[in-house]
Amino acid sequence: MRKVLSSSIIAILLVSTAAVMIPFAYSQRPVVNSQYTGSPPTIDGTFTPGEWFNLQIVMTEPDFPIDAFAYFMNDDFNLYVLVDAIEDTTENSNDECLLIFDFESNKIIRIRGTSENWQKNSENFEAAIGFDSSPNSPNTHMIYEFRIPLSYINIEPGESIDFCSPFWKNQASIPYDPDGGIDNDNIWPPEIGTGTEWQTDRDLWGILSSGRHAPVGGLVTPVNKLSILTPYLALVALIGAVISIAIRRTRK
Repeated sequence: MRKVLSSSIIAILLVSTAAVMIPFAYSQRPVVNSQYTGSPPTIDGTFTPGEWFNLQIVMTEPDFPIDAFAYFMNDDFNLYVLVDAIEDTTENSNDECLLIFDFESNKIIRIRGTSENWQKNSENFEAAIGFDSSPNSPNTHMIYEFRIPLSYINIEPGESIDFCSPFWKNQASIPYDPDGGIDNDNIWPPEIGTGTEWQTDRDLWGILSSGRHAPVGGLVTPVNKLSILTPYLALVALIGAVISIAIRRTRK
């Protein structure tokens, strides 16, 4: 009898685990974790060795047409982003890089052009475009750097915000190289695709979680940690309930 009951418990646990974990796996949005820094990088279009240290998005084929790397850091006042587009080895006026924050208000951060002649879509942030080598590649290529005030995207250090880089008016993304044609967009997250659904569906966006300065002698728990752990906590509670029921039945 106990062997049959044990087998039943295991079966129930497996089904329960699948019921909790499979929906979680499909609903989980990708997270970019910005790391707190006390030494902000210089926004000059140059990737100086040792200046950027928190690689968060690796863009390679087949999901991305342009090999590129994106770094994210922040201090108490600004978010710093570097996009090292190592496979964009041609420089022209239509090279672009696009970042969008906040699903509700779409804070659009976009720069385009060459290292000698480039423009921003807004004066609310600082940026620079470079055409140089980097620690990721000895070949000269497009480099994009940003300094975005946290106040502009409405977050405090340690808070999270919706973030993406979609297909935008046949150009932009993270980054876009016109030499490759209309399909040469690094769309992030890739699941957004080339349609317009990202404008109305928050679940297609990723999440950027900013870092916070750790107090002396301790570490700061990420703000979004609870949301990440919630499905696992629910699973533990479910397993506990099943075991409790099984024990009561064996005593009858």
